[in-house]
Amino acid sequence: MTDGSLGVIIPGPLANGVPMQKISSKKIKQVIVRLKDGVISWTSRTGSKIPISSIRELRLNQPPDDTYASNRWISIVYVRSAQWKVFHMVALSDEVYSMWVNTLKQLVSETSDRLINDIPASDPDMIWIRQLWPAGARTVDVDAAVALCKQIGLVVPKTSMSKLAGPIDCGAFRDLIREIQTRPEIDSLYESLTCGGVLNREKVENFLRVTQKIEPGDVFHTFATNDTWSVESLCDFLSSPINAARKPTDMTKPLQDYFISSSHNTYLVGEQWRGESTVEGYIRVLLAKCRCVEIDVHDGEFEPVVYHKKTLTSKVPVRDILRAINKYGFVASPYPVIISAEVHCSSDQQDILGRILRDVFGDLLVTERIDTSLDLPSPEALKGRVLFKTKPPAAAAVSPRLDTFPPDSTSSAESDSGISRLARRLSIQSSEKSSFSQSLTDLLVYTAGVKYQGFSKLVEYQPRHQFSVSEKTAARIIKENQADWVKHNFSHISRVYPKGARVNSTNYNPVPLWCAGAQIVAINWQTIDEGSILNQAMFIDSDGYVLKPRALREKIHEPIQTYRIRIEVISAQRLPLASDLYVEATVDPTDLLRDSLTRRTLATRGTSLNPLWNESLVFEIRTTRSLLDLTFVHLEVKNKTLLAQWVRPISATPRGYHHLPLYDPLFSRYVFATLFVRVDVDVV
Repeated sequence: MTDGSLGVIIPGPLANGVPMQKISSKKIKQVIVRLKDGVISWTSRTGSKIPISSIRELRLNQPPDDTYASNRWISIVYVRSAQWKVFHMVALSDEVYSMWVNTLKQLVSETSDRLINDIPASDPDMIWIRQLWPAGARTVDVDAAVALCKQIGLVVPKTSMSKLAGPIDCGAFRDLIREIQTRPEIDSLYESLTCGGVLNREKVENFLRVTQKIEPGDVFHTFATNDTWSVESLCDFLSSPINAARKPTDMTKPLQDYFISSSHNTYLVGEQWRGESTVEGYIRVLLAKCRCVEIDVHDGEFEPVVYHKKTLTSKVPVRDILRAINKYGFVASPYPVIISAEVHCSSDQQDILGRILRDVFGDLLVTERIDTSLDLPSPEALKGRVLFKTKPPAAAAVSPRLDTFPPDSTSSAESDSGISRLARRLSIQSSEKSSFSQSLTDLLVYTAGVKYQGFSKLVEYQPRHQFSVSEKTAARIIKENQADWVKHNFSHISRVYPKGARVNSTNYNPVPLWCAGAQIVAINWQTIDEGSILNQAMFIDSDGYVLKPRALREKIHEPIQTYRIRIEVISAQRLPLASDLYVEATVDPTDLLRDSLTRRTLATRGTSLNPLWNESLVFEIRTTRSLLDLTFVHLEVKNKTLLAQWVRPISATPRGYHHLPLYDPLFSRYVFATLFVRVDVDVV
C-alpha cells in the first residue's frame, strides 16, 4: 500500500494494524496500532491518533529508564495543541520493529522539513515537490510540468523545454527545477561588490571585515577559483557554515555571570494540575541543552517519588528520574547540570534521597569544593558535573545571616529592640537545624537554597546562597529594587519560577528577568507559547549557558544611546508553498513601558518557491549597550497566517548578509527553509 502522493510504501500489516505493547507510567497494555493515511492510531476509548506531520522526534531503543529494557522500543515525540506529547511502544518481534522503523523514517523525512533525530536529511527539493505533485500521480506530461513550474513562479526557458520528452517523474522534475532556478539577488550583490570588475582578494576581505564583521583568515582561498570569486563562489560562501559561525562563548567566568537554560516542573508532560509525571520531560529538555531541571520530591512507599503536590499529577520514582538525568545529561552539552529540588520528605527518606543521588551520579556529583580561586566556579571547571540545589524546610533552613554589631556599637534599648524584631522577621538560623538530613546538606556546596530576605545591608548572603522567587515576587522586586537585584546578581545566583496560578503550564515573558541579571529563569518547556519561544531563541545557539552582558556582570556606566537597526529583507528559500507572502519584523525594547516596534514588507504576488522582497525595514531605539543585547528581533513570514519565523536577541543576530534558518509556528526548525537578509546595527 502506498501512502497518498508520498511514494512511501506502507507494509500491509502496519496498514491493517499490528499488536504492540503501549508503555505509560501507569501500565503496560497491548493495543492494535495502525499506520494509514498519514496517521498513527491505536485502540483506545478516545480513539487516539498521531498525525505524521506532528512528529518532532523518533527515539529508538532508548527506554526512559531501566524498568523495561527492550531493543524493540520506539518513542514518538509529537506536538498536540501546542503541548509536547510522547507515545512509547514496543514491538513484539524484530520483524515488526524493522517495519515500523523503516516506514516511519521514510514518512517523516518525506513529509517534514524539520529536524528529526536519527533520520538523515532528505533531498531538500523533494520536500516541496511532493507538496506540489498531483495526488496519486507517478509521472506528468511536459505541459503539466510547465504548469507546475508556473505555479511556483518559475518560467521554463526554451532551451530547457527542448530537453523535455516523455513522462516526467519527480526526479526529472527536480532536475528541471534546479536547472532553471536563479538567484538574481546574489547576482545584484556580486555586481555591487565588483563595480564592474572582478571580485579579487582585496575586495573580498574588505567585504568580510566591513560588512560581515568577520576576520578574513583563509576564507578567500576557500572559495576562490583562479584567484577570484565568481557569483557561485559568493553564493557558496553566503550559504556556508563559515559565514554562519559564531564566536565561541568564554566559559571560564564564574557561574553567576551566565544565563542558564532552565526548566520548571520538568517532570510534567502536560498541565500543571493534572499532567502526567514522567522521565520523558527530563530526556527532552536535556537533549535540548537545558542545564537546570526541577524535581518535587515526596515520601514514597520505599523510596522518594516525584510529583506536584496538591494536584492530580501522577508519581514517578526519583531514582528513575535521576537515572535519566545521568544518562542524558551530557549528551547534548558538556556543561554542568543543576538539579533544583523541592524536598518534602521525612528525615528517613531524605537520607535515602542522599544515598540515591550518590549511587546514581557517583563522582559526577559535586560533594566538595573544587580547586578554584572563584567563590563560584566556572562552567568550564564544572564540565560533566551535577550540582544539587535545595532549600531545607523552614525549620532547618540555611539562612542569610544578620551582620553582627560589636558590643559598643550601640547601647540604645530601642535599637536592640529594633534589631531583635528584625531578626525575628528574617527568621535567622533556627535552632531546629538538625532536622534536615546531613546527607543532603553536605551536597549544598555551591547551591544552597535560601529564603529571599530583601537587600538590606543587615542581610548577608553567602556566595553559595541562591534564592528562588515567583514571577509575581520578581515583578515587585523589579519595580521597587531592580538596581539592588542587578548588583546582587553580580556575585550570586537567583532563580525565578512561574506563579502557581498558571495551572495550564503557560509561561511569562523571561526578558525583564534577564534584564535584572537573574540567571535561572525557569520555563514550562512542556507548553509552546511566546515565553517558551523567547527562551528557546535565547539559548538555541549555545550549550545551555549564555554569558550575560557586561553591565549585568560588573558595575560599569553605560550611557543611553540611540541605536538604528536596519534589516534588509531580501529573499526566502525553499519555503513551504504559499501565496502572497510578506515579512513582518518586530523589535521588542527591553523597556516594558514601550510598545514593540513593527515594520513589514509588501506582499509578493502569487506563489513562489523563492520569493523576493528587497526591502529595508529600519528601527530606532534608545537603550544601553547591554540592554540592546537583550532586545529581541522577530522575523515572521506570513500571508493570512504565520508560515515561518526567526527569533533571536540582538546579541545573537549576525551582522551583514546571512541565510537565517526558519522555524515553523511552534518553533520547530525547517531544515532547508531560510530567509536571506542583511542586518546592520549602528549608533545614531
